[in-house]
Amino acid sequence: MQALPKAALSPEARKQAKAEAALAAAGVPMDFAAVEKVLRQGLTPGLDAKLADRFDRPTAVRAVSTRVAALTAALLASGVRRGGVCIVPALASVATLQAIAAAGLRPWLVDVDPYSWMFDPAHLRERLGEAPPPIEAIVPTCAFGRAPDMTAWAAFQRETGLPIVVDATDGFDVIMDAPVPVVVGLPGGRGVFVASQNADFIARLDAPAFAGDAGLEGWSGQRLRLATAAQRLRMLLLGAPIGFQPGWGMSWVSDAWVVSLQEGAAPAVAEKLAEMGYATNPVGPGVVVRDQTPVADRLAKSVLSLPFHADLGIAELDELAEAVRKAL
Repeated sequence: MQALPKAALSPEARKQAKAEAALAAAGVPMDFAAVEKVLRQGLTPGLDAKLADRFDRPTAVRAVSTRVAALTAALLASGVRRGGVCIVPALASVATLQAIAAAGLRPWLVDVDPYSWMFDPAHLRERLGEAPPPIEAIVPTCAFGRAPDMTAWAAFQRETGLPIVVDATDGFDVIMDAPVPVVVGLPGGRGVFVASQNADFIARLDAPAFAGDAGLEGWSGQRLRLATAAQRLRMLLLGAPIGFQPGWGMSWVSDAWVVSLQEGAAPAVAEKLAEMGYATNPVGPGVVVRDQTPVADRLAKSVLSLPFHADLGIAELDELAEAVRKAL
């Protein structure tokens, strides 16, 4: 049978042929190409495929309508049993806790590292024996856009055999691999996607699909505006008793502006900002069952989530920074 000329091939077919040729030219074993093809099967030839293309390794992706629905579905696809315990950082958001409850699990909050504001496998390894049984899953979270160590969590999953799903809803700018399942927010501000290098896992997801503008086309411009605004805030607040997350606005960025203040100062600063018309979001451990969490308890009174988005103009940023200085 005579091969079709390139002009007769569809754009997707040409793309696939080009990818296979590149793999062959690079000397990649054909079984790797076969794995990639299997992972690509089932992807919607649109948003899911575009999202999968951002990962370096072959990764399956499913866009889902909401964060809670995605994390709930990911936990259920992991095979968790209702009534069990899910270990989560003490600074986990309300949405994360809602998803854990919707999967039929009981959250158990564990303390976080004072510098990354996340928990890590080394600390968690020491605390597993204190967790109420039965442990069914672990949900590490992304600290307001800062990337968790995905490789370390994949190793911890192999070590313990426990299902791990990372909630990185604010981490669109930093999540570039998915050795364990991860939930990531879409840059348009609505919807999320679940990514995993295990295509079978994504095939098992039972969650409402995302519909609408994902914001992918405008992300490069949005990222530039966010980074520019973040760096302006850094300059405007030089010398102020305030600490920015490492790398925020420089090596990575999100629309979550979360800062550390002098110990215990957050409630008073939040009250003063509210008087000036700036609403802040509380940061801190919930009231569910938890381990000893002295670091998270301290951070709850020393960390503040401030208003921030890509469309803040120069005058608005100046006013915001001045308000923060007055509140401090």
